[in-house]
Amino acid sequence: MKGLVSLIRIVVGGLFIFSGFVKAIDPLGTSYKMHEYFEAFSSLGMQGLWQAMSAWSTPIAVIMIVVEMAAGVALLIGWIPKLTVWILYLMTMFFTVLTGFTYLSGYCPTAAFGILSLAVSALWLVAAARFHDKVGNKIFWLAIGTTVVMLLMMKFGNALLSCGFTASKMKVTDCGCFGDFIKLKPWETFWKDIVLDVLIFILVIRVKDIKPLFSTAGVHITTALATVLSLLFCFSNFLWNLPVVDFRPYKPGNNIRELRKALKPEVREYVFAYKNKITGEERNFKMDELDQADENWDFVDRKDVVIDPGIPAKINNLFIRNAEGEDITDQLLSDEKYSMMAVMYKLGNTKRNAFKQLNELADFCDKKGLHFYGVYGGDMPADPFRHEMQTPFEFYTADETALKTIIRSNPGLVLLKNGVVVDMWHHRHLPTVDELEKNYLK
Repeated sequence: MKGLVSLIRIVVGGLFIFSGFVKAIDPLGTSYKMHEYFEAFSSLGMQGLWQAMSAWSTPIAVIMIVVEMAAGVALLIGWIPKLTVWILYLMTMFFTVLTGFTYLSGYCPTAAFGILSLAVSALWLVAAARFHDKVGNKIFWLAIGTTVVMLLMMKFGNALLSCGFTASKMKVTDCGCFGDFIKLKPWETFWKDIVLDVLIFILVIRVKDIKPLFSTAGVHITTALATVLSLLFCFSNFLWNLPVVDFRPYKPGNNIRELRKALKPEVREYVFAYKNKITGEERNFKMDELDQADENWDFVDRKDVVIDPGIPAKINNLFIRNAEGEDITDQLLSDEKYSMMAVMYKLGNTKRNAFKQLNELADFCDKKGLHFYGVYGGDMPADPFRHEMQTPFEFYTADETALKTIIRSNPGLVLLKNGVVVDMWHHRHLPTVDELEKNYLK
């Protein structure tokens, strides 16, 4: 058993460090994902709470990432084993709720499902806390029995899940467990967390087999150092600069125009829903089968059926519009000269002290005959802001989510040429006119 505990300890600790590290490369990505979850939860009730949580999504994301990495290190080196495994167990239960919500929302879960899920979670927490006494032993078997009953009800009845799986019904389509580095399907992330729950449960009940790798002072110092370094690494990737590694489709070198094209077009077919007047049967007829729908069938609806989902474009939500609402994305991305795009996903939150340098760069581009423009999320009227900042460049609008994806800075600056991303800068590290002319516009 000690050998199994050691193996689980290495696997779980390593996975938490890896998961935290890839999210620490892009903390704002995790923050945006948390915001997405809070918005989805608000549709279920307690809007005030979830709106408040959304406002604090970035600090929550950073704390979660730091704890994730530090706890992984703590498990590997054996820092206060009981506290460490319980931190990991509670975090994994929390992640299971998130990924379960992501995946199972596609099945139309009922209120009974939510109540039973909370009951099962509570039973497993109590079972882990009291596993070694008689009460805990009974609760353990009750937790297993209740879980089995719940799974059977999900599989064979509609008391818990009232419809078949439909991806479009999912409240959140991706959990962001490994940031943008690895994209797992919702069902994959959910079952991954279920397996983790089991592994960490074993660690909780066999915590006595987890021994420190070195002295008490050594494990304390190592855990503290891991926590501080994790926090600094997070800050370096959004507060002080752009992510050290870019996993998104807008990274330098990528051609945005090409990535907006579907690799393989989706194929759809029209079908016509009819209902039989005599039997009440409902049936879908294809276009070439309509002659079978005689006077005994009443037309109900026309539907689109996806025959082949194809391979969608990697960039499918970037639409830049002018003041008249016209889509000018292709026009802006077809500029054969260099062009510069200042990205502001929200004018209300953008760093105003960056606009002195942006204005200088815009004036320089104007003298060189290059296009400099701003794109913002449309959260407020642009004209008062432009007047306040005395910006000499045009403003266009785009979807806030798309702008957050382009660059993790508000504002951020992107250098383009014929639709290709040449370089990009955080608002703290904007290039000077001399640097721009020396390094790019030779």
